[in-house]
Amino acid sequence: MLQRLHFSGIFLIIILIGCGVGLLFAVDPVQMTLLFLCFLGLGAYLPVFFRESEKQQQNNLLIHESQTLHQAFEQFSEYAIFSIDGQLIKSSHPHLYPTLNEFLLKLDKKFEKSEQWPKLRRWVEELHMGELLLRFSQNSKDSQRILLARVLPQDCSHFPIKSIFIGFEDVTLLFQETENIQADFTNLERFIDNAPFGVFYLNRARQIVACNQTFCDWLKQTKQEIINSRIEHLLDGIDDWQSAKIKIIQAKPFRHSPFKAIWFPPTLASATGASIVCRIDGLTIEANSQNTTAEETFLKASIPAVIIHRSGNIVSFNQAFHGLIEVALPQQNVSINSSFLNLLNQSSQTQLLDTLKTNIFAPVELALQGAKTHCIAYLSQIDKDRDEYLLQLMDISQQKRLEQQFIQSQKMQAVGQLAGGIAHDFNNLLTAMIGFCDLLLQRYMPNDPSYLDVSQIKQNANRAANLVRQLLAFSRQQTLQPRIVNITDALAELSALLRRLIGARIDLDVIHGREIWPVKVDVSQFEQVIINLAVNSRDAMPDGGKLVIRTNNVQNAKPIQVGHEIMPIGDFVSIEVIDTGSGIAEENLEHIFEPFFSTKEVGAGTGLGLATVYGIVKQTGGFIFVESEAKKGTTFKICLPRYNGTLDAYALTTETHKGDLSGSGTVLLVEDEDAVRMFSARALREKGYNVIEASNGEIALETIKQGIHFDILVTDVVMPHMDGPELNKKVREIIPNLKTIFISGYTEDAFRKNLDDDTNIHFLPKPFTLKDLAAKVRDVLDS
Repeated sequence: MLQRLHFSGIFLIIILIGCGVGLLFAVDPVQMTLLFLCFLGLGAYLPVFFRESEKQQQNNLLIHESQTLHQAFEQFSEYAIFSIDGQLIKSSHPHLYPTLNEFLLKLDKKFEKSEQWPKLRRWVEELHMGELLLRFSQNSKDSQRILLARVLPQDCSHFPIKSIFIGFEDVTLLFQETENIQADFTNLERFIDNAPFGVFYLNRARQIVACNQTFCDWLKQTKQEIINSRIEHLLDGIDDWQSAKIKIIQAKPFRHSPFKAIWFPPTLASATGASIVCRIDGLTIEANSQNTTAEETFLKASIPAVIIHRSGNIVSFNQAFHGLIEVALPQQNVSINSSFLNLLNQSSQTQLLDTLKTNIFAPVELALQGAKTHCIAYLSQIDKDRDEYLLQLMDISQQKRLEQQFIQSQKMQAVGQLAGGIAHDFNNLLTAMIGFCDLLLQRYMPNDPSYLDVSQIKQNANRAANLVRQLLAFSRQQTLQPRIVNITDALAELSALLRRLIGARIDLDVIHGREIWPVKVDVSQFEQVIINLAVNSRDAMPDGGKLVIRTNNVQNAKPIQVGHEIMPIGDFVSIEVIDTGSGIAEENLEHIFEPFFSTKEVGAGTGLGLATVYGIVKQTGGFIFVESEAKKGTTFKICLPRYNGTLDAYALTTETHKGDLSGSGTVLLVEDEDAVRMFSARALREKGYNVIEASNGEIALETIKQGIHFDILVTDVVMPHMDGPELNKKVREIIPNLKTIFISGYTEDAFRKNLDDDTNIHFLPKPFTLKDLAAKVRDVLDS
């Protein structure tokens, strides 16, 4: 009531003042009163205006800081930032969690089965900073996932208002390999513990340091009781335990009755290893008699075992051996008196027979027919008079496949490094060849015979440069210019060219998937990939056929084995190139991506087409694999990672100067290859530049310290003692805003990561022409 009276009083005074002023100056009192009321309203609004402006500035600052936080925590696939009062500030899903309470309710349902979730929730509620691993699964059918969760409170010194950051990153793949190894180790440990033979390890003091459960059961002792016991307290007959001779031993009675066993010492006599003992209760070797217990143990053993004669014929085998052969060689019939040698490939047959002749029963690796199943065979002679031998087989096929994959991967990496090194040296030679050809061509008229000769030299040098680019593509050292691409549009533009390349006898069918995701690739390199694959398909269909190019979106819910690599969880765009040609022989499949490998006739190809495809796809971050069947056709499948950023977030322009290439100024040219330096210096001088030459980084640095003025530094990247980036860094300490052009036969990415993000640093790849060099220097100086 007082406020209303106060306001009414102010209003009455304003009216009286307005009337008085109006009468005094002969102005309409009503108009004057209204004028005063307008001024009063303006005065009342101004504080509100300034408060709103200040609030807007805070909001702008809030948005800026949230963007900064977004960049800082972009490693998290999912995150949210809330103010203290529970309002959403920033989120990877802005419409999903409007308040902190709803966010926590959703996470309660998602992580209700996780033991770590209550602790994480308490951290959020108490504004506690920390990180933990959150293990959970949506239901009993799904495999367990692992998230790295981070809670990070923000104080007012770093953020306009006090807030809290909650982020999640899926790190399942990082732990999956370790868990697989742990599972394999657990299974192996369980298998050895339940094996039908005893296993123990001795140290050099003849103490048992490990053993399996079967050995413990035989001796009726626990592992804790047996560990650290000396071997002579338990077994008789192991006098020289490093002699590597198989012999019969006897277990000393303790809580058990004495029994005999065959002892297989460690394979390497000079090192500690596993000793294996097989009980032969009641089995008298000299009398050639077997009791029921030994026979049952042999037949029911979980390890594949077979008894053979020296000639190779099978005397007996257990069910585990029969199961192994049935899976590995379903066409073979295993029976008593059949030949065990017929189950092996030629080299394994020879190796086994030689081992039986020498009577040195070291473990031997055997490959079954087809070379897809490999086993380690442990041999022992069980009957000297009958020449009968026991073979216990351990399937190592998976281990052999992993070894071959690792060797192939290492070989591809080594060949790539070799190709990259050769390409770099060739680029230096080709730069000089092409450059001096350009200088010679300036001396002759086009109708001069010498002009044509030099042109031929330059043309062939350019062909060599193209081969070098293909080697760099294979070794993933080429310079890419990626941009956001719609694969559907790129293939549509390329289809007309492909039809001309493959000819009229081959039908081309391009099948586009719906709403194909964008990818980030170098368009020209992507076109090169498709063209190379199409040309290969054309050559495989000399009598005509059908070529299909099909695109699809692919979502990997779990990692997929692709050749020797693992394609991770994520979204990919697949491009399949399918032909109905002659196919690729199985023995050639693992070599098709190697440079210079070709099944075509001599002179029909360089052998670099598929190597180039492999290098471009891998450098782009994608995967490629092939399926082929003789006389039915081949399918190449390329998977490129989906681009998840904004479509206009990346643009790369490579505009070159198209006008007069002459210029002025001083260029400091540093190049350790004399021919390249001589050509570059002459080319720049002919365009009007003053050139200071230096053959290495040390000479260039001394020149700069003498105070010689220059406008731009042109330097090679790879030089002895002091390379280009190191020289640039030291020169920047003297001349901070210096413009630099790096020239190199390697990719720009190979050294760009070691430099700061500086717009004054530019790159010119080798080999370059006179025009390329002059245009680059002119563009950089003009910029």
